[in-house]
Amino acid sequence: MSNNSNPKPIKKDNRIDNDHHNLDEPYIPGSKHKFEGWPILWILIAIFLIATVLWYTGATPYLIKWIANK
Repeated sequence: MSNNSNPKPIKKDNRIDNDHHNLDEPYIPGSKHKFEGWPILWILIAIFLIATVLWYTGATPYLIKWIANK
């Protein structure tokens, strides 16, 4: 740090905090990562619900035949 009367820094060697050199402490991870797969989960639920509706309405065999002809 400098001031107007003394333009040179007081200490040049201690600019960076040296706490990262303490390796005696055990590694403590932060909080757990939250689940990021919600979009995939919602897509799978939607596919399951559509397939269930098609199954119970009886349209599944027609849909399978239509896909097979493509």
